[in-house]
Amino acid sequence: MVNTVPHKISFIIASIDRDQELQQCITSIEKAHEYRQDISIEILVVIQKTKQKKDILTRYPEIITFYYIDDIGLSVARNFAIAKSTGDYLVFIDDDAMISEEFIDVLSEKIIVHNKVNAFCGRLIDPIKNQFYSECFSDSNCKYLNRFEFSYFMGSAHVLKKSIIEKIGFYDENFGAGTKYPGAEESDMFFRLKRQGEKVVYLPELIFYHPIYSVTPYLKRFNYSYAVGAMLTKQMFLDSNYLFIYLVIISEIVFKSFLRTLQTVFFLKSIETKNLMFRYKSVLIGTLKGVYDYIKSRSNQ
Repeated sequence: MVNTVPHKISFIIASIDRDQELQQCITSIEKAHEYRQDISIEILVVIQKTKQKKDILTRYPEIITFYYIDDIGLSVARNFAIAKSTGDYLVFIDDDAMISEEFIDVLSEKIIVHNKVNAFCGRLIDPIKNQFYSECFSDSNCKYLNRFEFSYFMGSAHVLKKSIIEKIGFYDENFGAGTKYPGAEESDMFFRLKRQGEKVVYLPELIFYHPIYSVTPYLKRFNYSYAVGAMLTKQMFLDSNYLFIYLVIISEIVFKSFLRTLQTVFFLKSIETKNLMFRYKSVLIGTLKGVYDYIKSRSNQ
């Protein structure tokens, strides 16, 4: 197969203490590389919390680089890798996620088709249950995303052209696991892209695999909702022309989680399984606290 695609793809993985999952992630990328070897790729793995060399098996060590850094934070790790990357397009994937064998082939084709687009997101599927990660991924239509559809742009399933990151700025290091607001770094990036007038395209054929956990700890759900609340409030200040949209999104999250919380009080048995996954009370309290704390932090500046 002749390579008609003048681009290189960088896969960026931030990892902390998940060696088995990281091994599976890297192996899936190597398989995708074997499927389309004419496309140049590199894999940048940023390890945090330890300087001990990871015992990860690699079939193509020449395309994989491991970095060990002291600073903590998902956005910190991603920004470090962005600065080191040499690819034209950067794929951001969690260490407990994987990609399909056809991933590089599909992405390369879509880059040609959407040659004026600088941001893409793919479809997330549970590799064991073969279920969509969330309801939005049941959508099989390729489309340009509006602000209400930010949930398509998941942290472990998006691709950015390096030049657009250099234009609008790296990830906000206040957001992301291990930081002040422990999550929503990808949504913040999505809205920054929209503020700059960039198109973001959802590609259902671009498959990422990520496990669905049937039980989510209260604190994990609270932390992510806290970050989402803060992130949406940040957008209200910076993207005031679309203030109404952000108010609607926040109101919808709060209203739905409030109703679900009431259900857990009066009809727990009918919703117990879903509550173990979504932790509605944590979503409600976390979102409201995120909104409040972000406003408070701005007023103290």
